[in-house]
Amino acid sequence: MKSRNIAAGACAVAIVLSAFIATPAQAILRPVYQQLPMPASGNCADVVVPAGVNLSGVAGTGWTRQWGAWENGGRGGFVCGRTLVLNNSTGRYQIQ
Repeated sequence: MKSRNIAAGACAVAIVLSAFIATPAQAILRPVYQQLPMPASGNCADVVVPAGVNLSGVAGTGWTRQWGAWENGGRGGFVCGRTLVLNNSTGRYQIQ
């Protein structure tokens, strides 16, 4: 789903991502997929990750090159993405 223009009261994670993501309430026992636009360098190690993206304190790392159908006005393009899963023993998200 596209989420380029999100109302100011929406989840901070979705505002930052400009992509698609399951919010924590939707993600109970399901992975959370996050994508950010590819930095100008073309290297996901250079992606700037705002704190609101890091669910339950997950580090701003773990981004890999992926295809995002939402990028380039819906024509698709390379983005930086990662998958977070809920660790049942700690109750916190971690990078898969």
